[in-house]
Amino acid sequence: MPISVPGRNNHTRQQGFSLLEVLIVLAIIGVASAAVGVSAFSSGDIRTLRQDALRLSLLFSVAQAEARKGGSPIIWEYDTEGYGFARAPRDLFLPTGMARQTGPALIKGFADTSSLRWRAWAPDHPIEVRVDPPAANIFNTEWISGPLAVDLHDGANTVRIVRAGNGQYRVLP
Repeated sequence: MPISVPGRNNHTRQQGFSLLEVLIVLAIIGVASAAVGVSAFSSGDIRTLRQDALRLSLLFSVAQAEARKGGSPIIWEYDTEGYGFARAPRDLFLPTGMARQTGPALIKGFADTSSLRWRAWAPDHPIEVRVDPPAANIFNTEWISGPLAVDLHDGANTVRIVRAGNGQYRVLP
């Protein structure tokens, strides 16, 4: 026995969604998936740049410890393709007159098995590096040395590495 609701005609009952309802749902899904897609792909570049900055901040601490242990300066070398560290002889930083008499200093890179070896930047495109103060890429035998701040810029994103007063490095987004 069929049950009918008073006031409703059983012949005009809706059997599915209207075209307008389907189009609205599809538009909402499209906007949401576009927003998720854009944020997922753009955050990948900043994530890899931040990972490089975190690794570099740890390597700065290793370079400082190595300079103190070895008694000779460690130089951080970098370009748009990568970065690495090299050991400088103790007499590298002589006054100009004495440096001319001793001849060119030999800077020795670290072995491929060392944590201070040459590495490529993780992002696929070139990285611009800004050091503050300029030319402060030398870790010497003092307790605290090296750059105060390093900016890594990949064209769209910038990550900053900052040295605190105690000599430790922090990565800022």
